[in-house]
Amino acid sequence: MKPLIHSCLLAAAMSIACEGFAAMPANESLESSEWQLESYADETCELQQLLPKSSIHAIFDNGKLHGSGGCNQYFSQYNATQEQRLSISDRIASTMMACAPAVSQQEQHYLSLLPKVTHYQLEDDALLLLNAQNRLILQYTVLQSAKLEQTRWQASGINNGKGGVVSSTATQLATARFEEGKLSGNAGCNNFSASYTISGESIIIGSAMATRKFCAEPEGIMAQEQQYLQALQNSHTYKLKRDHLELRNEKGSLLVRFVVHSSNE
Repeated sequence: MKPLIHSCLLAAAMSIACEGFAAMPANESLESSEWQLESYADETCELQQLLPKSSIHAIFDNGKLHGSGGCNQYFSQYNATQEQRLSISDRIASTMMACAPAVSQQEQHYLSLLPKVTHYQLEDDALLLLNAQNRLILQYTVLQSAKLEQTRWQASGINNGKGGVVSSTATQLATARFEEGKLSGNAGCNNFSASYTISGESIIIGSAMATRKFCAEPEGIMAQEQQYLQALQNSHTYKLKRDHLELRNEKGSLLVRFVVHSSNE
């Protein structure tokens, strides 16, 4: 992948998205919200939408930047001034969860853009990050908090029962919806239902009743389905983090990580 700034300078024709922005006063703090990425600049400086069913977000908090790159959690540092100058360290750490190739490529491109940011603008519920040529390279909106219940959740990582949380193109087929003590969804091949009770952040999920269909594709889906249902039953606590949900066991190990389904209905 070519460096973004170099490609932008060589581009013969720039789109409207790459035109310069006039400076605007900030109307709220950079640190007042959690931000969800809506679009990012490609090598020609044209804004691209995120892959379907993927989610990237960022939290700026007292010099520390962290969030989700779509698969892995990332961590870095930043410095912001009242003049809307913003610099983000190129020393970015991240978790190392396996993910689908397309999601991984998008995540790496996103992380490569962060150190190229030189200033920012806040417009209503939008955060715009610009580079040294005053071109928009990352555009976010305020992330609204999801609720455990009456939200359609889509798995982004499932514990494989061997101590690892893994992700593949099939992971997103596993869904869940919590509503008035009844959990329902699709385990990847079969529909399932189970009872659940919550108290604070504690959750107990009963044994799942599932249909008995066999699916040959995608490869490994039946094994993943069993891992998913077992992970649900072993859940002991849940934690909401804006646009995603984590289920953990009694020892605190991550069992399932969900994001809000892209067609949440």
